[in-house]
Amino acid sequence: MKSNLLNGDRTNNACEVWNNAFASLVGHQHPSIWVLLDAMQMDEAMAVTDIQAEARAQPPAKRVKRATAQHQRRLQQLCADRRDGRKTVAEMLQALGHAIRLTV
Repeated sequence: MKSNLLNGDRTNNACEVWNNAFASLVGHQHPSIWVLLDAMQMDEAMAVTDIQAEARAQPPAKRVKRATAQHQRRLQQLCADRRDGRKTVAEMLQALGHAIRLTV
């Protein structure tokens, strides 16, 4: 909850983030060696670009869907309400039950 209130990462696994990004670069489950090498070269080029931007104090802007941003704000507000005593545990759980999005 603390990370949510501080606008931190939503996952504690940085490898998961890289793995998802790399999987989207590759594009399919069983790539040929050439497709894999191309994806690795693209990943390296993106990493170098990010490092150079960070060195210039220009971190890359994250693209966030409007619905995701609204959902994140709602969760932050719920956490703040609980922290400040505006919601009981039962009210918090009920509100979270309404706010959770299930994807299949």
